[in-house]
Amino acid sequence: MAYQQLSLDQVTVAATGFKGAEGVVVDREGNLYGGGTDGVIRKLSPDGKMTEFARTGGRPAGMALDRQGNLFICDVGKAAVLKVTPSGAVSVFADQAGSLKLTLPNFPVFDAEGNLYVSNSTDYILKSVQDVMAEIRNPVPKGALVRLRPNGQGEVVATGLYFANGTAIDPREEAVYVLQSTKNNCVRVAMRKDGSHGQPEVFGENLGGLPDGMAFDAEGHMIVTLPFINRLVVLDPAGKLSVLLDDPEGKTTKSPTNCAFGGPGFDDLYLAHLEADHVAKVHLGHKGHPLYDRR
Repeated sequence: MAYQQLSLDQVTVAATGFKGAEGVVVDREGNLYGGGTDGVIRKLSPDGKMTEFARTGGRPAGMALDRQGNLFICDVGKAAVLKVTPSGAVSVFADQAGSLKLTLPNFPVFDAEGNLYVSNSTDYILKSVQDVMAEIRNPVPKGALVRLRPNGQGEVVATGLYFANGTAIDPREEAVYVLQSTKNNCVRVAMRKDGSHGQPEVFGENLGGLPDGMAFDAEGHMIVTLPFINRLVVLDPAGKLSVLLDDPEGKTTKSPTNCAFGGPGFDDLYLAHLEADHVAKVHLGHKGHPLYDRR
């Protein structure tokens, strides 16, 4: 079923107090987790209670859950993928994948076997926003996609990516999709049955607005956030682009970063905002693709 463009009054505030969250994820019980620029992971329960879940000591970006309720976080400040247990204990899961040292891990996604795919945006450790702005002005192919095994060991899947950012696996588990922020496009990396991978191929182009986060619905539509222009777009399974939400003045969405499905019917979309202290919610009426922790 095709998407219709949403109006701004359909966007509501799910909760405030997230302090510039980039990552957001919703568990099976309906708890929402968001990480702020202050290094604090906050947990919002279904009844609206906000608590501090963990402190990473860095700057958390994308997040993913495993089936045991552990939260895996790409922490830009720590240059590592962190593991947070259900009790809030934080440890380093991986800071290297084969010969590649993680420098700017950005977004994680699990495959059906429990392997964690992670985008590493570029080959330097982020020290300031100015570093990112310099790369936006002069794009360089120094990003990578890696695969981490359940034991934390890993290997490089693809290199030569332009600021590899949001990452997702399609409902058929046929490919890993990676947003190239400084190219304003998305690439598709085929997942072969023997465990090998294809070369990155462009799937969607001219996305605009420095694409950041994405999520698949159950039908294979990809929702992409564009923080520089406060817009959400949809790529259908053929790669055709349409606008889902447009908020040029930032009235309800201000630099939307990552997005995640949740809600009682798993058809609400939650949006983290880098330049705001809230997580927003919009009812889509399209069910999300169940991620690893829900299968």
